[in-house]
Amino acid sequence: MFSVFIEHYKNNEKLRLFTKIIVVWLLSRLVMWAMVPVMNLVADTPHNLLYYMNPWDAEWYKELAEEGYKLPRSSGMANWAFFPLYPMVCALIRIITGGYINTYAIGMLVSNICIIIAVYYAVRFAWLELDTDKYDRVDIENIIIFLMFAGPCAVYYGSMYTESLFTMCVVLCFYNTKKKNYMMAGVSAAFASATRIVGCTLIVVLLTDMYVSMYKQHRDEERRIVAAIKAFIKDVISDAGKLLALAICPLGIFIYMTFLRGFCGDAWAFYHVQKAWRTQKLFPVIGVLIKSCTGRLGEMSDVKQINGIILGWLCVFTLLLYVIMLVRKHYACGIFGIIALMIPLTSSVMSTLRFIVGSFVVYIGITEALLLTGRNTRRVIMVLLAAAEVICISAWYFWDGLLM
Repeated sequence: MFSVFIEHYKNNEKLRLFTKIIVVWLLSRLVMWAMVPVMNLVADTPHNLLYYMNPWDAEWYKELAEEGYKLPRSSGMANWAFFPLYPMVCALIRIITGGYINTYAIGMLVSNICIIIAVYYAVRFAWLELDTDKYDRVDIENIIIFLMFAGPCAVYYGSMYTESLFTMCVVLCFYNTKKKNYMMAGVSAAFASATRIVGCTLIVVLLTDMYVSMYKQHRDEERRIVAAIKAFIKDVISDAGKLLALAICPLGIFIYMTFLRGFCGDAWAFYHVQKAWRTQKLFPVIGVLIKSCTGRLGEMSDVKQINGIILGWLCVFTLLLYVIMLVRKHYACGIFGIIALMIPLTSSVMSTLRFIVGSFVVYIGITEALLLTGRNTRRVIMVLLAAAEVICISAWYFWDGLLM
């Protein structure tokens, strides 16, 4: 019996991949759990894993899962700043379990299930996106699994935050787009747009893939770009399936805006309430990056000076990585990555780490960069990245604003 299972395991690539994912996931969660007593040694007051793993916005998601949307607090902050899909899933599980399970535990359960699914399809997408004739498939899967479970900021994916659900939706959108299953890609984008505002921009992933396909078909024509654009427009207009797939991409945010219109009279309430968190007024993107990178945020922001400098430069290097990805012809990944990061940079560097990792495409860029290095160099870099994640977990447990 056991030998039959082993033989099936050896011959089933999907089973081997899933098993590897589960093993690495378990190891990464054991590290997070093991760090709790270590943190308690230096903490003023000892806490459990649920407390350490769920700072800041997790409190808002807990409130949403338990009580739904409410009127603003005296501070002007309101929970309608947070999109509905993730707390709705948590609320549903809470109802099914009769409210006997801690809401934070439910949120963490949802996040962990979502990230496992996300990593599985992230590997399968990476096999399609990266040159498997040049790079080893096993190396690709090992790096992707490592980065998303044990790389810097992977702690987000175990908390009661939207990152896991959003990343899963983004990955499924990219994977289905690559497989030319545009309808499922559109559905994934719709769910993403009900999870975070950036989700509605996933429409560019479908548009980019459709255009690139047309561009490749017109490689022999003199005015290739013009011909490709004309053919692209004609193809989309004449294909009801593609039109519908594109139309449903922002459906999630449209439904939420309709709800807000009836609930508080302002369809854009999720945007307008942001001023309760971000009071500084800086020139979008360029002004934000200059002030952050030079340590001149000062009293204009709630972000500490050192955190602002770190986040500012991380954003700059991430944008450079996305440009390199465009040069290396990862067009959909590069374009979406840039757009996803530009949105928060219109007002602040706060939370940009979450936007970077949540957009997923940064993992494709880093994976290819690591694949271009020698095996020993790659191992050293991955050890350093794992050490950085331990630091991130420590900072997360102590509510450091860098990871906010």
